[in-house]
Amino acid sequence: MSTQSRAVAVCFTKPITRKNNTMSTIRTQIVAALFAITSLLSPVGHAGGDLQDDHEEILALYQGWIRAVEGSDIDGYAGGLHPDVSLRPPGVLGLDGRDNYREFLGPVFETARYEITIDTPHSITMMGDAAVVEYDYTIRRIVDASADADLPEGALQGESTTSHYIDVVAKDDSGAWKIRLHSWSMTL
Repeated sequence: MSTQSRAVAVCFTKPITRKNNTMSTIRTQIVAALFAITSLLSPVGHAGGDLQDDHEEILALYQGWIRAVEGSDIDGYAGGLHPDVSLRPPGVLGLDGRDNYREFLGPVFETARYEITIDTPHSITMMGDAAVVEYDYTIRRIVDASADADLPEGALQGESTTSHYIDVVAKDDSGAWKIRLHSWSMTL
């Protein structure tokens, strides 16, 4: 390798810093953990099923969820949740379990109605009988001034909120896709 070639190679090599190395290590551990979990969740001999059908079922789950939110339909919303669902809004502890989530929704739907705009369509990454779903929504909240209820911690409170969502969906005991983890971060 000539001196000139070595100089070019050095120019394109990112120096290893403590921050780069730590982030790379963390990222590797997260990917390994997700792979291990999905391997354990997938039945032996599972060939992934029909991925097109899975994608369509997951997209239908989200379309039903949008209709439930816009219609203030707690039963419709809760019907899309896995029994062991976890809600993780930004900045608060969140909650676990479909029954707790259903209770959370009472004042949310009682105090306002909602309109959802899909800013970035759902991107689905399959992992056996689980999948990661990422998307961006803008949710407009139209407050009912006559409603007298306090919103639970973690509920959307702004007039309009744009967020990046990262969910995990998993099949329930009947084989239906349900939302197992619902989380998001506010975007500007």
